[in-house]
Amino acid sequence: MPKIKNQINIAKIIYYAYSHADLLPIDSEQDCRDLDTLLAKVINEDIGDGLFKFIVTEIVEGGEGKITGAIVVMEKAKKDVETVLRALQEALIKARI
Repeated sequence: MPKIKNQINIAKIIYYAYSHADLLPIDSEQDCRDLDTLLAKVINEDIGDGLFKFIVTEIVEGGEGKITGAIVVMEKAKKDVETVLRALQEALIKARI
């Protein structure tokens, strides 16, 4: 009999990894059952945190609901954020000259 792999709950991973999760109006058991449930929560309700909403939306839409896809999407977002951060830092340096 083949061994069944444990299902990875990406929704709970995102929620528990998020540094401000304790401030979100999200019930980890109810709202993080799966990615579709979490996406519905962040899209249909004002959770008050645009970054969390962005992360969930990007992972669902670009990550195809897979852990490997989620990693690729977050790596790209990380590079994009780092690029914007460098541009802001360079602008600040130029403004001081």
